[in-house]
Amino acid sequence: MSALPSPRSVSAPLPLSRQAAAAPEQPISRLMADALDNPKLISLAAGFVDERSLPRKLVQRYAGRLLDDPHSGGQALQYGLAAGDRQLRQAIAARYFADRWPQRTDAMILTTGSNQLLHLISECLLEPDDIVLCAAPTYFVYLAVLRDLGVRAVSVESDEHGVCPEALERTLDDLSARGLRDRVKMLYLVPYFDNPAGVTMPEHRRRAIIAALGEQAELAPPIALLADNAYRDLRYDGADVPCFVDLGAEPDWTIETGTFSKNLSPGLRVGWGVLPEPLHTAVLRRKSVIDFGSPHFSQCVVRDIVADGQLDEHLQNDLLPTYRSKRDAMIDACQRYLSRFDGVHFQQPGGGLYVWLQVPEPLGTAAGSTLWETCVRHGVLYVPGGFCFASEGAPVQNNTMRLSFGVQPEPRIAEGIELLGQAIEEALRRV
Repeated sequence: MSALPSPRSVSAPLPLSRQAAAAPEQPISRLMADALDNPKLISLAAGFVDERSLPRKLVQRYAGRLLDDPHSGGQALQYGLAAGDRQLRQAIAARYFADRWPQRTDAMILTTGSNQLLHLISECLLEPDDIVLCAAPTYFVYLAVLRDLGVRAVSVESDEHGVCPEALERTLDDLSARGLRDRVKMLYLVPYFDNPAGVTMPEHRRRAIIAALGEQAELAPPIALLADNAYRDLRYDGADVPCFVDLGAEPDWTIETGTFSKNLSPGLRVGWGVLPEPLHTAVLRRKSVIDFGSPHFSQCVVRDIVADGQLDEHLQNDLLPTYRSKRDAMIDACQRYLSRFDGVHFQQPGGGLYVWLQVPEPLGTAAGSTLWETCVRHGVLYVPGGFCFASEGAPVQNNTMRLSFGVQPEPRIAEGIELLGQAIEEALRRV
């Protein structure tokens, strides 16, 4: 009998697929590692929610009520529909859309957070070398999804109201002139208090975007409009703005998504989306292969909380006052410690979790830059704005950063901004 090979002779690692081998580390992973390695570091980078604001007792009460009932508890712990709990889909349709609730319910899919849905939509709608248009800046995690799929992201010039319709038209004209218009498959927007800039697109701007996409559909294949409404409920000022389909966006091209991660609990992992056919069927089939449906128990807990009006009570009594106060603390600190520098710009967001900051032009904010290293030494962390721009289209603004007020308590927010001001002052002396 021949001897078995020694463990050392068979210790070569398993070969990865080309896609896995080419996937770079996500920027947020490095930022989180830096924060965890140094607990004294004040992280204004992480887009987490405030743990103290999470509705522990509310979820405990509704989870307990479910499990106390043998019938409902058994159903909640069983597999659910691949599309998700129908009663929760009905409640979401009634909550976020003005009309056509039955159609919205049937066209909705519940997912394990909204990021799973963004990935599934992209897998089912896009091919390598297709083009997705997005704001400059935009949600950098979705940029990573597109990059991993071999899809080209192109930034469109944006202002304090979001993507500029005229810039969108110029971008499409340029792509047409280069013979690339047929590759443009989607416009991705975060229309409410967007991540990272905190901008909300007003109704008149949304209508202009709808009109521009409608004109394009007369000349070339239609462009899907993907509206990521993750922060819609986190409004601290002003009145709500209707979503795109309620303003007349073509339902056959429009995708509306949302999540309960920001307004209730990220740990429950319940996201949702209303998708047109044939995309709805394609995503549902793909999802069924992956997970047979997202966690049913979480959906049942969220369903009962929403149905009893407890989500609104949690928002009004706990979440919104907490975050409004944190937002105000960050803006006050920015005015106190940063406004003295020429070239510093920021604006107060009406909701969400982020403040977008521009620092004086000589400074760069990239990881490893003078300012970055100075901030880490002073004890404060931010998300470099360059992460939030596509590699094509509108120029990258390398002197920008995203600041989050979601996690830190108000005194730490103020202290972090003060440290940031000290770091900017030191870095300016060195350039």
